[in-house]
Parts: sequence; C-alpha cells; structure tokens
Amino acid sequence: MLEAILESAVAAILAIDSSGRIQNVNPAAQRMFGYSAAEMLGQPINMLMPEPYQSQHDGYLHRHLSTGERRIIGIGREVQGLRKDGTIFPIHLSVGTFEVGGKRFFSGIINDLSARARLQAEIDRQSLLFQAVFDHVPEALVISSPDGEIILVNPAATRMFGHSAEEALTADLDVLFVNPEDLQKLEVDSADDAGSRTLSMPLRRRDGTTFPGQGHVADIVGADGSRIAVVSLFRDMTEDLKLKEAALKSQRLEAIGQLSGGIAHDFNNLLTIISGNLELLEETISNPQDHELLTRAARAADSGARLTNRLLTFARRRQLAAEVINLNEQVRGMTELLRRTLGDMIELRTHLAPDLWLARVDAGEVEAAVINLAINARDAMPDGGKLAIRTDNATLEEGEVGFEGPLTAGEYVRISVSDSGTGMTKETMSRVFEPFFTTKPPGRGTGLGLSTIYGFVKQSQGNITIYSEPGTGTTVNLYLPRSIDPKHSEQSASQPDRPIATNENILVVEDNRDVRALTVKRFERLGYRVVECVTGAEAKDALKNGLNVDLVFTDIMMPGGMTGIDLGKWIAENRPSLPVVLTTGFAEEIAGTTSAGKVSWTILRKPYAQKDLANVIRQVLDKHAAEPSA
Repeated sequence: MLEAILESAVAAILAIDSSGRIQNVNPAAQRMFGYSAAEMLGQPINMLMPEPYQSQHDGYLHRHLSTGERRIIGIGREVQGLRKDGTIFPIHLSVGTFEVGGKRFFSGIINDLSARARLQAEIDRQSLLFQAVFDHVPEALVISSPDGEIILVNPAATRMFGHSAEEALTADLDVLFVNPEDLQKLEVDSADDAGSRTLSMPLRRRDGTTFPGQGHVADIVGADGSRIAVVSLFRDMTEDLKLKEAALKSQRLEAIGQLSGGIAHDFNNLLTIISGNLELLEETISNPQDHELLTRAARAADSGARLTNRLLTFARRRQLAAEVINLNEQVRGMTELLRRTLGDMIELRTHLAPDLWLARVDAGEVEAAVINLAINARDAMPDGGKLAIRTDNATLEEGEVGFEGPLTAGEYVRISVSDSGTGMTKETMSRVFEPFFTTKPPGRGTGLGLSTIYGFVKQSQGNITIYSEPGTGTTVNLYLPRSIDPKHSEQSASQPDRPIATNENILVVEDNRDVRALTVKRFERLGYRVVECVTGAEAKDALKNGLNVDLVFTDIMMPGGMTGIDLGKWIAENRPSLPVVLTTGFAEEIAGTTSAGKVSWTILRKPYAQKDLANVIRQVLDKHAAEPSA
C-alpha cells in the first residue's frame, strides 16, 4: 500500500541519506524535475537546486547533523527548484527525518507553485495597471462604500475638489454635493440593468465654491450579488458648458446671418427696380418741384442700398476688396476725422506698434469698423472720457477662447478700440453682434454697427474679442490676418528661442479660477515656480508675512477693494525691489495708470501668447537684475 501511495501521489516525494544523496523518488518527482529515476538515484540532492540553495545545502545538512540545528527540518517553506532543462521554478518544500536500520534519512515533499506564481504575477500586473489608470486618468475617480463613506480617491479628484487624500478618506460622499438629494440618486434603485447611471448635478469644492458637474456612477458587485462599493467618475463641466453656450451663440448668429442675407438679397432686387425706374423717370420730368421729389426718392433708395450692404457684410455675402495694407497708416489717416467726430469732450489717444506686420484686408471696411467703434464709444461716454486706439502684433495659440468659442490660432495684426464709458452687462454682451440689437434710444442707431464689423472680420478669416464691465469701459479687439512677405518671414525665422526661467518664483494674482489655472500652467511650463493668490488683499497679506518671490504677475480688475494697480502701488512703497507685471483685457489708458511716482509697470494685454508671456517676464526680470538697486 505504501508503494501505491508513493506511485499515485501528486506531490514529488524524495528520500536522501545523511550524506545528501538521493535514495528514492516517486514518479511525480521524475515528472516535476524532468529526470528519470536512474538519473537521480545516488546523485546529490542539490542537483535539483539553483543557486544560492545549491552551494548552501551541504553546509546546512552538516550543521544539522553536528548540532541538531533545524533550518528547514519539520518546517515548510517556499524555495526554488531546478529542472533538467535548466528552468527554475517556485516550489513548496516540506522536510522530515526518519531512521531505518539505525541509519538516518530525510524525506522531502515538494509541490510545484508555478501555476500559483503565474496567477500572482497576473494579479500583480492587473493591480499595477489599475493603479496606473487610477492615478493618471484625468477625471476625478471616487470609490465609496454602499453607505457613502469614501474609500479611495485619485489625484485628479483631490485637484478637482480641493480635499487632500487623507481628508477625503475621513469624509462621506455628501461633502462633494451641493444638494443632498443628488446623493440619493446614487442609490441602486435608480440604476439601469448594468448597475450604472449618468447624473448631472452641481458639485462643491473644499473652499465652498460650486461648479457644474457630471457623474458616471457604477456599482461593484460581489460574488453573492451584493453591492460592495460604488465607483463614481466626476467631470467639471464648466468649460464644456462655456463651449456649448459659445457654439449656440455662433449658430444663432449664423442663422440670423443666413436670414439677413436672404432678406438683403431680395430687398436689393426691389431697390434695383425702384432706383432704375427713378432714373428712367428723371429723364422725363422737367418740373423742378417734381424733380426735387424724385431726388429725395433716389436718396432714400441709396440709403436702402447701403443698409442692405451692411446686412450682406454681416451675412458674409458681400465681396470684399482685400489688399495688403499697413494698419498704422490707416489709423493715422483717420485721426483727424475721428477727432472731429468725437468732439472736445473725448480725449483720443493712439498707440501704434513701430514694427507692425502687414495685414490683408478691405481697407474701407477697416476704416468703417474703427469709425463705428469710435462712435459707439462716444455714445457710451456722454460726459466725456478717453478713447484709445492701439495696433500691435498678436499670435493666438490653440486654446484661446473668444466671443463664440475657440479662436483660430495664427499670426494676426490686432487693432483695439477702448473707451472709459459705461460698459456693458454680460446679458448685453451676449447679443452685441446680433443685427438690429441696440441699447441706444430710438432713432439713435440701427443696431447694425457691431454686426457689420463681426461679419467683416469673420469673412476676412480673422477673430474678434470684446471685454467690458459696467462702469469700467469696453475694449474691442479685431484680429486681422497677417500678410506674409519675404522680409517679415526672414524676421520671424531669425527670432530667438523662447526665454527660459532660472529658478525664479512668481506670485500670480488672479480672481478668475479658470484664468488663474491657465496662467499657473503657463508659468510652470516655462520653468517658473508659482504661488497663487485670488485677490489683491490676499497677495498683500502674503507679502506682508514674508512671502519671498522674484516677480508679481497680477490682473488689474479684481474684486475685494484692491485692484492690481493698488497692489502695485503698495509693493512700490513697501517692497520697492520687487518687480510687478500687470495684465488686463482693457487698454492701459482704460484700466488705469501704469506708473506710481517713479515706478512704472509693464502691462501684458489679454489674450496673450505663451511666447509673449515668456518674453515680457524675462525682460522684466533681467532688467530688474541689471539695476544697481537690485
């Protein structure tokens, strides 16, 4: 019976004598190690061991026989085995001792752990893959228990909600929701057959601010069918909603444009008939009174034709006479006309870039656009004010967002018209480019000025942005495509590489969360270390308490009673060696003075390109470092 047990055993069973040589093996041992019984009998047992076990075995055996020390006798342990073909594999070894005829022998029972090792390796691989996905997925992942206790959060969740991983693990899921009833929607009875659901709800950050969110929720179900956890993937929908709103706005303008274009086309046909017949009738009339009536009718027909032309411009159906022009010359030629149009109560200033690129546009439309914007600005300043016209070169990068969504990246010549007038609300700004929309009293405007400019810029393959706040003023930026000529191409090609940081620290002060996040990312990509503050007052307190930075980059228009100009003045008085760069969507004259006593600041106008930011910051830092007082 003992022989039958050895022959049928699944585990490998071997017996060795006190010298460590194999005396007996069962068939399972032969199959496991790949040797026949004849090849193993009489051979040292360490032939079945890889290093370092092979060289250590004889010492262990001799020490046990001499001292009785037990390293593996009577103890099971996991080691490695060596097959005949040289492969090494994991095994579990149990060693016992027995005597026969006064001689001492050792028995070994060996189980092949290869299958278990492969399974463990697969488990480890899947665990590493899960951890990598969990750590690097850009959306917030939160795993919670069925009763809402947070079990695990990924780094994206800590960034989105502002809770550290340690804080989140001591909280419940409801801290992430604005409305408690939204949490109830996570209950399993609201799930589909697959146990998952998609929810839209407002979410809350650690600092109490809220934002529109979307959650994709799924249950983790155990083998018995019970729900053991809930996986929630959250997305911040702020930018998506902005893009959706911009797309709808663009579609609305496109639809209005198509309608306006159709009406203008049909109306032009009617005007052609009217004006043509008036011309024919003029040849047959000799009475001066009748001739005067005919002249008035002809003037009205001409006015109607100009009106339809403006509608066609908005609809982008009018043929533009594009040519290569220098916008500086265009503005200089209009200055005297603008001064007469604006009157004595409006102070007109022009700032023309000396190295301005050429633009390929309709010169007449550019002149009409600037005059139209100037008249709008005049009407917004009934008690007088400042009007600034500025030209400069601008490079828009991917991701810049304007009135109707993402702006087309490229090189442009920018002409900006800014006023210090009454400004506009967000509701008004959302409709300013619609034809026939006006905030002026009856009889003061047709509502076609800005819509015509919008159509002209878009038909010219350009971009348009507008910044305005009630009581502050308005800035309209027209981005007109740059015309490349060989001279300018050579200049562009010879431009130096983007300046890099040299371990400087930058304090970014910006109240808009999204703009602040973008600005921080831009500085970090340039190699700077960044400290963030939301308001001017917060930045002032941080600097008072000893915050050590090399430059302050601050927005001008901020809530809380302290603007970027106020912060700059405080720094000039209390930290005079600390340079400041201001940024704004308004022109310098409209946003406020750029100096305080003997201290002046550089202003970077929004939207700006990454290379513009890099150049300005590097120039200011290098200039500051070169000053003797620095």
